[in-house]
Amino acid sequence: MEYTEEIHSYLKDHRDEHVSRIQDLISRPSVSTENLGIREMAQHLAGLFSDLGCDDVRVFETPGHPIVYAHMDVGAEKTLIIYLMYDTVAIMPDEEWISPPMEGQIVDMPDLGRCIVGRGAVNTKGPLGAFVNTVEAIMATTGTLPVNLKFIAEGEEEMASRNLGGFIAENVDLLAADALFFPSARQQDSGRVMVTLASRRGITFELECSSKAWGRGPEWEIHAGQGALIDNPMWRLVEALNCLVEQNGTEIKVDGFYDNILPPDEEQSRLLDRLAEQWDEEDHKRKHGTKRFIGDVSGRDALEQLLFRPYLGIRGFYGGDTRPGGVTVTQAIIPNRAVCKIGGSLVPDQDKYHIADLIRKHLDDNGYEDVQMRMRESPNPHSDDTWRRIHADDPLVEALIASNEQMGLEVELWPRSAGGWPGHLFQKFLGTSFISGGSGRGGSAHAPNEYLVLDGLPGVNGMVELEESYARFLYEYAAIAGR
Repeated sequence: MEYTEEIHSYLKDHRDEHVSRIQDLISRPSVSTENLGIREMAQHLAGLFSDLGCDDVRVFETPGHPIVYAHMDVGAEKTLIIYLMYDTVAIMPDEEWISPPMEGQIVDMPDLGRCIVGRGAVNTKGPLGAFVNTVEAIMATTGTLPVNLKFIAEGEEEMASRNLGGFIAENVDLLAADALFFPSARQQDSGRVMVTLASRRGITFELECSSKAWGRGPEWEIHAGQGALIDNPMWRLVEALNCLVEQNGTEIKVDGFYDNILPPDEEQSRLLDRLAEQWDEEDHKRKHGTKRFIGDVSGRDALEQLLFRPYLGIRGFYGGDTRPGGVTVTQAIIPNRAVCKIGGSLVPDQDKYHIADLIRKHLDDNGYEDVQMRMRESPNPHSDDTWRRIHADDPLVEALIASNEQMGLEVELWPRSAGGWPGHLFQKFLGTSFISGGSGRGGSAHAPNEYLVLDGLPGVNGMVELEESYARFLYEYAAIAGR
C-alpha cells in the first residue's frame, strides 16, 4: 500500500469542505481553564469520529475534563495512537486580533498567503481537523488505511494533562498500540520541517504576599496617602522574587536548582552540531521579537541553552490597581496582597517536586516564610513528569523524514523541543514511541492572530500539503515498521 494521486486529488477536490470543518472546530469554544464548551466539544468529536467510520467510540469521564476515545480497526498489522487535544487557551481581554478569534475567518497575511485565523488554528484544532480530513480522503479513495488508528483526544492539555496519565494507566489493554503520532504543523520559516525527539517539562506556581501572613501592611486596601507610614505587600513580594534570581533573572540562586542536569549525550550532541548548521539565528530572533539572546549567546551555544538549560520566569503579577488606562486611570491605594505567577521549564533529570521544595527552602532561609507558595499539581499520581525520549533511528522518525523528502522538504531534527506535550506518558505506560509532525505552516499559538496557512505563497505549505504529509506519513510508517 502506498500514497496515491487519487488521495491527493480527493484532498484538493474537497478542500472547501475540509476548510469548513476546521472553521467549525474553531468556532466552538473549548477553553479548559474556564471549563467553557469543553463537554460540548467532547461530544462533537465523538460524533466526528463516528462519522469517520470508527467502530468503537467512547467518552470517558475523568476527575476533570472528558477524554474521547475512538478505534478504527481495518485489520492492519500496525496500530498508531493518534493523540489529539481539543482544548485551547483563553482569549485575554487586551488581545488585538485582525479578525474575530472564534470565527476562523480566512485572512491574507503578508509573506504567508491566505490563512485561517482563530484561537486553536494551529494549537491544535487546525491540525486535528486536517488529520480527520486526511483519514476521510484515504478511506473514500482506497476503502482502508495502512494502519489501525486509536484516537485519544483530551481536554486538559493546557492544564498540564492532569488526568491523562491516570486514564492511560487504567486502560493499558484498551490503548495497546505500536506507536503514537500527534498531528501538528511544523514547517519553519526556512521551509524545513521540524521534528523533535523529546520535550521539556513545565513547573508552575504562585507566590503570594499578604498583610495577614506578613504581619505588616494594611488588612484591606487603603488610601495611598498612608504610603510613608504603612508597608506595601507588593514591595515585599518584589524583594522575595529578587532573592530567587540574579543577573536580571537569567540565573537562579536557589541552591541545588542546577543539580542533576544531564548534559547532551553523543547522539544529542551530534544532532546539535547538525542543527547549528541549519538554524537561522536571525530569523529566530525576528520571529520571537527580540534582538538579543540571554548572555548574547549565538549559534550552537544558543541552541544548547534553549533545549538543555532550565529556567524560571515571571508570567504575571497582580494586586492592587490593575486597570488599563495608564497614569490617567489610577486608583491611589496600598493593596493588602500581591500575587506573582511563575512558570519554568525543566530538563532531565530535574524533578519538579524536588525543585519546588528547594525554592520553598530558599525563601524560608532568606526570611520569606510568610510568602505563600502554591504549586499547580496533578490530582492523579500517574500524571508524573518521568523523562522520556525517542532516538533518531526510530521508525517514527524514519517515516517522518521519508514522507517529507517525498514532498521535496528537508527536515530539521531537534534533540528536544523548547516546549512540552504529554507523549512521555504514553511511553511510560504503553511502551510506545511518540512523535509530533506535519508539513503545514502555522503560528502565534497562545497569542493573538493564531493562524494556519490555507493557501501558501511560494515555499509556504498550505492545508492540502499538510494533509498530504499526514497521509504519506501513515503509509511510510506502515512500510518501515512492518519490515
